[in-house]
Amino acid sequence: MLRTLLAMLLTVTISSVLVAEDWRGWRGPTMDNHTPESANKAIPLTWSESSNVLWRSPVPGRCHASPIVVHKSIFVLTHEPATKTISLLRYNLDDGKQLGRVILHEGVETPEYMHKKNTSAPGTPSSDGNAVFVAVQVNDSVQASAVSLDGKILWQETVAPYRKSSNFWFGYGASPLLLKDSLVVAVDMDNDQSGLYALAKDSGKQAWKTPRPKAASYSSPILATVDGRPQILISGGSEVSAYDPTNGKPLWTVPATSDVTCGTIVWKDSMVFASGGFPDAGTFGIKVSHNSAEVVWQNMVKCYEQSMLVVGDYVYGIANNGIGYCWRASDGEQMWRKRINGPHSASPLLVGDRIYASNERGETLVFRATPDGFKELANNRLGDNSFASPIYADGKLLLRHASTDSGERKEFLYAVSKTADKTPK
Repeated sequence: MLRTLLAMLLTVTISSVLVAEDWRGWRGPTMDNHTPESANKAIPLTWSESSNVLWRSPVPGRCHASPIVVHKSIFVLTHEPATKTISLLRYNLDDGKQLGRVILHEGVETPEYMHKKNTSAPGTPSSDGNAVFVAVQVNDSVQASAVSLDGKILWQETVAPYRKSSNFWFGYGASPLLLKDSLVVAVDMDNDQSGLYALAKDSGKQAWKTPRPKAASYSSPILATVDGRPQILISGGSEVSAYDPTNGKPLWTVPATSDVTCGTIVWKDSMVFASGGFPDAGTFGIKVSHNSAEVVWQNMVKCYEQSMLVVGDYVYGIANNGIGYCWRASDGEQMWRKRINGPHSASPLLVGDRIYASNERGETLVFRATPDGFKELANNRLGDNSFASPIYADGKLLLRHASTDSGERKEFLYAVSKTADKTPK
């Protein structure tokens, strides 16, 4: 009975977000990077600086967090090394005008061990429609904040200390998971503080903590209904694990992947899929039954930084070496593989039966979501650099890309739409 009620609650929550066509957190309203049906007609196959771009707005600083959209406002997290600040920016969805800026943290130093592809604020924010929640690395700790939509800081709390103590420290990288009453923050590191932390949404006080493997890892937790039961999924520390979203208690764990993972888990029915890993490589299909799980297929493909995508009965992934794959979800049979332009750090987005995948060079490849061979539809470029994943909201594809002119890197938000004028505003 409790499982049924939890599943109904999750369905109601997702449905209410979909009606508004917001994109309120990492992986979107259905938490699987699928867009609503309306996106299929609104988002074009092709665009450029002079075609199908509704507007372009500058974003100060440097960050890889994807934007979110709440009530016609875009919220973007950014780190400005020059001023040593982490800020939450607000833009108007319709015209791209900046509406506000909240400085969350000052005196933020970039640690020496920070990976060249990382920043001090890489995690995508999340919102319940009333406030925006973020989790970032501030020097030697992970900090969480809640900010009202009009820019008032509601609370800020230290989640956990974050100090380098191993070879695999690349800087914090997870996005927070917002549940009905709590914010779940993953802090995977190789000491006793490693864990899933749940903070009360209204106060930031710790509601529960569940230990995680003692390994520095960077994957984000995600809420999924697997085998008929809502559960928090996450990989890392050579494990794929599930936790009860009400209290954080472990539900099942299976040995899989490697010490270090970055991608977010995807799923279908009673199957869970995880990939990536450092120093080892592998993609795994895991069958879940009640409180147990087992690996039923695996290969040696490494989709490390980016997350995969499940469409129908198939799993799509783009490996670190720039090769795209389609596997059958049930048994892992490879349907096709194709070398594409890369490298890729952003996660692909499903629009209708099309997959939109941005690479680190500012190119967004569009290809058909089909097991019947790789079918490229378009390849579009804005700027020359991109790490943030594309998102959709209210008839617009939002991209966070950067351009390097005269040696100076500048970031921009782009809104792409079929209704756009030929000249971006």
